[in-house]
Amino acid sequence: MRRLEELDRVDREHGLGAAVPVGSGERRHRRGRRGRDGRRTTGPVLPGLLVSGVLAGVVMLHDPGMTGYRLRQLADQLTGKDAGSYSFVVETGAGDPVGWDHCSPIRYVVNPEGAPDGWERIVRAGVETVSEASGFDFQYDGTSVDRSFEGRRVDPDSPPPVLVAWADDSEVPDLAGSTAGIGGSTPQQVGGRVRFVTGLVVLDADAYARMEATGDEQSQVLILAHELGHVLGLDHVDDVDELMNAEYVGQTGFGSGDLRGLEKLHALPC
Repeated sequence: MRRLEELDRVDREHGLGAAVPVGSGERRHRRGRRGRDGRRTTGPVLPGLLVSGVLAGVVMLHDPGMTGYRLRQLADQLTGKDAGSYSFVVETGAGDPVGWDHCSPIRYVVNPEGAPDGWERIVRAGVETVSEASGFDFQYDGTSVDRSFEGRRVDPDSPPPVLVAWADDSEVPDLAGSTAGIGGSTPQQVGGRVRFVTGLVVLDADAYARMEATGDEQSQVLILAHELGHVLGLDHVDDVDELMNAEYVGQTGFGSGDLRGLEKLHALPC
């Protein structure tokens, strides 16, 4: 878990909203079951994640898919008997997760360039899946031409809406190979609390084109829902029954652990 002290250090060095290196986690998409090796991977900037320059200033998680290769898993999970597993991207020193203000809608826009033909239906279903599971209100603010995927700066007085977009690895190098999407949010100090104020989801256009060609709309929806889970503040878990597992193996929605984590994020003070 990343602690508030580490965010403070990054802020002192770079300033809120500045372009800073951030970490990455990974997810695979495959149809079979998998084994567990319990490996941990750490990087020099923030514990538990490798250093990455993608989408600087945003706490991002990378989600490869579509190839079936085994990926590393992130640790620091919270488990309960028969309750599944959940994990948070960022926690305060007191152990509370960093999340969004649930008393205000989370505004989002969509850049449909490179999107599959049914992108409106896919986005609507993905957002509804996350909203119903979490209780957060998502407000659609229309389409956008914004493609500022790297070095995004956030005006603390007027943060931009969450951006959902499609791209390929020529535009976003971290979409190379098996990466199906990346998602995350930007934390800032608001009213004495650290909370997320904007976010970003970039989906791999080629992967979505392949899924569209085979009529696999469910995977398109659930990969987006998984990325929006990162936007809300959920990290990866080892539990294969959770949608926030690093691999997609046919889950039909958020698992019991995912739901517990989302409930805790929604319970944070406004």
